[in-house]
Amino acid sequence: MLFHKIDSIFSRLIPIIAIAVLVLPASAQPVDVREPLRAMIAEARDAVFPALVHIESHTVEYWSGQESKGISTGSGTIIDSSGLVLTNAHVTRNGRRYMCTLADKQQIPATLVGEDPWTDLALLQLDMSKLAGYEGGLPSAAFGDSTRVETGDFVMAMGSPFALDRTVTLGIVSNTERVFTAGATKEVEHLQLDNFGQRTGLFTSWIQHDALINPGNSGGPLVNMRGQIIGINTRGGGGNGFATPSTIARDVTRDLREHGSVPRSWIGVGFKHLDRTGFDHGVFVDSVDTDGPAYAAGLRAGDVMTHVNREPITIRFPEQIPSLERDIASTRIGQAIAVRVLRSGEELDLDIITQRLELDHIGRVSLRPLGLTIADITPYRARWLRLDSTDGALVQGTRSGMPAELAQPPLQWGDLIHRVHGQPIKSISDFVDLYNSLRDSDELPEYLVVEFARRDAQMVTALRTNLPEPGDPPADLPKAWLGIETQPIVSELARQLSITTGFRVTRIYPQTTAADSGLHVGDIITAINDVAVQPTAIEQAGLLGREIRRHDIDSRATLSVVRDGATQTVDVVLERSRTTPAEARRERNRDFGLTVRAITFFDRIDNRWDEEVKGVLVEGVEDGSWAGAGGIARGDLIQQIGDSPVLGLASFKSAIETVIDTQPERVVFRILRGYRTSFRFVEPEWKPQVQAED
Repeated sequence: MLFHKIDSIFSRLIPIIAIAVLVLPASAQPVDVREPLRAMIAEARDAVFPALVHIESHTVEYWSGQESKGISTGSGTIIDSSGLVLTNAHVTRNGRRYMCTLADKQQIPATLVGEDPWTDLALLQLDMSKLAGYEGGLPSAAFGDSTRVETGDFVMAMGSPFALDRTVTLGIVSNTERVFTAGATKEVEHLQLDNFGQRTGLFTSWIQHDALINPGNSGGPLVNMRGQIIGINTRGGGGNGFATPSTIARDVTRDLREHGSVPRSWIGVGFKHLDRTGFDHGVFVDSVDTDGPAYAAGLRAGDVMTHVNREPITIRFPEQIPSLERDIASTRIGQAIAVRVLRSGEELDLDIITQRLELDHIGRVSLRPLGLTIADITPYRARWLRLDSTDGALVQGTRSGMPAELAQPPLQWGDLIHRVHGQPIKSISDFVDLYNSLRDSDELPEYLVVEFARRDAQMVTALRTNLPEPGDPPADLPKAWLGIETQPIVSELARQLSITTGFRVTRIYPQTTAADSGLHVGDIITAINDVAVQPTAIEQAGLLGREIRRHDIDSRATLSVVRDGATQTVDVVLERSRTTPAEARRERNRDFGLTVRAITFFDRIDNRWDEEVKGVLVEGVEDGSWAGAGGIARGDLIQQIGDSPVLGLASFKSAIETVIDTQPERVVFRILRGYRTSFRFVEPEWKPQVQAED
């Protein structure tokens, strides 16, 4: 306690001394406080900096009926020499693999010990077998007591923002019990951990500070001037940072380490502070879940709770609500909470038997061949959807052009699947197990009959299990062609340039009869076989091409051209038309979300590729697909897949089939992008995996 007081007093003296230096008379001996301050910051920094880690999380999200891989980054702190790393749950959330970069630049894989979305905290365990050095154990940082933090205290925010190296910023505590409220009534807001609506921060009174934090600082420590962790930076923006207090973080860390989760009680009540209610003591019961323990015990919305376990309570301000929520949540699950309430002027005593607090959202999965993502139904979801039970699988999205979207009627977001192929579906695991068993038994039917509910309507549809691949685009019949590009010269342009109307040759394709004919770039073609081709408007830009196509393939034609002001003739042989990129044969692979096509004559000309350059051109990559997540992009030339060279569409298809048969963990694509050869590493998810969120 004495050390804390000295630390706090010194923190407050620093700005006072600095001001005093400015107002001292010139004859006075100057007081230099820079070195003591620098020494204090350095000592606090060095107590934590060696324990900082940069976290790279390889994630899987679920959008539009498919899995989408990505990488998110954040910060963390080693809190035990055994390699435990404390960070935010939104840093680890949806992660499949984790890589931590230590202070000495070692990159060490880590596994998830547990997450607590309610406080946005998570615990990772470094793979100590991959660690070099540190015979005496890893450096770790210690927790301080956040209850002793006061407004105005100096603090440092540490982490690795923007995926950069370790940083530290200095600021002061702005508020020690910040809650987020909405509207004039100052109702406490429930924050969302992610786009799926998992609530967070219900039990947290944040430490607000102005030490600069940026994206990537999430999960990093907030440190006092004694080099202790007093908070975990979780949110920021607009010059404000918000940290989860260390008292909460320490308890959550203990539970995650022991259980992998934090067991909490739930009674199904929403509280409101007394402002504007007209009551002077207690806490206002704003809502009661009809399927919850409090409702079963007789508590009703509009009651005023005056005692909890015979202790009087009064919640006058929003800042007091998280503390009450924490007290209830920390009650042993299944234990009775004795409450006294005031209802219509009468006091009632009730015993509420707590239940386990479940996450708002749990498992999700993507059924890739069906183009369907589904989620489990939690009690929270069931309440909002007004469902009688949590049985079934909730449709989260469908993928364009895939069976779930093409079915009649198509499945939609919010549909509740309760039977597939005659089998009841109580959870997403039931659907996955059924689908995998049908595929593995080689008895996958052509259609899967799906029974589902859409609001109050009971519906049925059929999903095709194998979609026919789209055919190649129709190609034009071969016609006569001349290997040149031209620009129409109409009357006004001809007058300005003092030349005649016609078609000016802008490009002559190599390795064509036009290249051997004696035509020059800049020639103006005015006639072919004495038929004039002199456009009067830009709309006649196709006049020359149409006239050429009237002739036979391999026939000879005489062009009238104007060159340097003089008219002359050039004899050419009209070739067979070349396949254009729009007409090229294509191959689409739905597994990788990839569409490729054959290289055409025009591709080789435009990219200056000789005949030795082989491969297939990437024409399309679906957002969130395996190929897209691996970094393959439109315009890449795929030249090898795994150990198989790709010479054209046939070898591409064969290489992909080999990969699908062997199902490796990682597929290496060698591509040509621009003038550089590069490699892309694609990591498929071959079988549906239920993504748990606890």
